Amino acid sequence: MTTRASTNVHTYRKELFLLVARALGDARARVPSARHVALATRLARADEAWLVRMTAWTARHDALRHLRLATVAELVQARLDTGVTGSRQLLDQCLRRADEPGELLAYWLHWYGRALPQPLKRGVADAVVRLYDERALATYDSPGASLRFADVLALTHPAPGGPAQAAVFRHAISRRRGDFDDIPESLPLLRARRALYWIPPARRHALFERPHAPSALAEAAMSWDAVRRWLLGTMTGPAWAAVAGSMPYRDRLAHLADFDRDGLDAECAERVAHELASPACVLRSGVTPLEVYAALRSVPGTRWSRALRPALELSPANVPALAGRTLVVVDRGDLMSGPAEGGLTRAEAATVTGAALACRAAHARVVVLGTSEVSVLVRPGEPLTAVLARLGDGAGGSASPARVIREHAGGYDRIIVLTHPDRAAEAAEAVAGPGQEHVLTDVTPGSFAAIPHVEMARTADWPF
Repeated sequence: MTTRASTNVHTYRKELFLLVARALGDARARVPSARHVALATRLARADEAWLVRMTAWTARHDALRHLRLATVAELVQARLDTGVTGSRQLLDQCLRRADEPGELLAYWLHWYGRALPQPLKRGVADAVVRLYDERALATYDSPGASLRFADVLALTHPAPGGPAQAAVFRHAISRRRGDFDDIPESLPLLRARRALYWIPPARRHALFERPHAPSALAEAAMSWDAVRRWLLGTMTGPAWAAVAGSMPYRDRLAHLADFDRDGLDAECAERVAHELASPACVLRSGVTPLEVYAALRSVPGTRWSRALRPALELSPANVPALAGRTLVVVDRGDLMSGPAEGGLTRAEAATVTGAALACRAAHARVVVLGTSEVSVLVRPGEPLTAVLARLGDGAGGSASPARVIREHAGGYDRIIVLTHPDRAAEAAEAVAGPGQEHVLTDVTPGSFAAIPHVEMARTADWPF
């Protein structure tokens, strides 16, 4: 028998997961809203097991980190209110990165005050012992952090896991007081980083004239972004060569134009290009066609083009496959001439996104609105560049996506509309019957993952 209470729980699940799914593609939705907190609080009391499973699933997506931490905090508060135990273990399991103990405590202090309950203290302390080491201190303990490592230590009083960690804890407290110089010999990574910062800024570029520069940076756990800050934002070809090998795939894509501008040498560029075109690297990175296309447009006709073209053909494998029949409506009218993410226009981003989704669909038709209307039936697995070529690049005009939806929507299981924010409401209203409709106005790499997860929220077909 279905009761009103069980119906409410089912509705709460769907709404909360819908908020989370939308956050995959919309950075503005990644800050916990009052509605997210209210739903998490209700489910923590009514269906904790489901909420715990959802929280574990969100840990697979770094974009959902702030929502995950807020949900964990509300789970702990609900357990405290109802007398349920196990919060200590839950916290230790859910905190994955060394900055998360501070972020969780900052959330708690903001909403619940400075009286920290024992299960919260102990769970966070357990996570601190697991997560805090030299590399974590160098990477995450910055003045801009929600809470400094020393603040977390003062609030939770963890027992260090050994002499090395005890030294890390002591130094975290010292640097919070402004003492960066007294680093014990037992912390070689932090001493190596201090040695780099002792070099006067005017002489730092000279380091890259020496063959040991990459190893010196690695010993100090200097990421490419840390190196750029250390050089006060002025990168050179030798500096890029020293860090390019350790840069994540997406970061290399985003800085190809910088490599060329700053004079990255040909030998290093050849290695970078080889990895950009590597099928294993493309798949492992999870990079989307939107990102590769934006990189290709940023460096047209350069030494990178030969690597980026195969990467573009490989990247649809990182786009979720869509079952059923899909209609994709791409608006390339006058309103879509403005800038979008990655240096593309809205029209370009919409076209690449629509084509990539169609390539991964079981059955798809793409209708493009520009100076003329183009309708293309896409074969499953058709090469992305072939689909883009058939769609053309004509932009302009003022055709209405709503009209196209009314004319073409019959017989489709899903309608995806890529349009301007000013046309979004009209497009949504044009979807006559129930189904899976998606009106996207600001496409991002996360939009690809958001679509199937929004559909899961609507059908209660959870991925966990």
